[in-house]
Amino acid sequence: MIVTSNSVQHEYTIPNLHIIGEVDGLENVAYKAQIYLHSSTTFDHTYETTIYDMDVDPRVGIATTVTESKTITEFTYYDVDLSTEGLDPDAFTAFDDLEEDDVLGWCFTAASELKTKVQNEQEAKVLEAKDKVLNPRKYYKDTPVTPWRRRADEEAAARL
Repeated sequence: MIVTSNSVQHEYTIPNLHIIGEVDGLENVAYKAQIYLHSSTTFDHTYETTIYDMDVDPRVGIATTVTESKTITEFTYYDVDLSTEGLDPDAFTAFDDLEEDDVLGWCFTAASELKTKVQNEQEAKVLEAKDKVLNPRKYYKDTPVTPWRRRADEEAAARL
């Protein structure tokens, strides 16, 4: 199942479904699902670079604008417990007849707050990673020499 929010695509899948052999005469009843969530966004990244032609003159660079398509992805998984109490035998779906989208629907109903929380966390990670590509200066950190220490060192070097 694919959901899109804020230009982030969220793909939900269920790789594992846990069952109980028998509940109230019903066989192979799902009681827990493991959900995989792959979140991604694709965007164009335009930036300036310098290209050097080694055949012409390796000392002279040509300023060039480059646009590349980039994709940022994040992955997580979580488990959802499904209720096995009060199952209606007339509405029960046999294990072999289950469809992933139906089980995902049950999971989203059983744990809607968890789904929202995990999806929002994934979305935030993807959008921050995208912003780091597009605005790297916002995330640049350094520990330079303090200006007063630099000035003192320059003054000391000038006296030599």
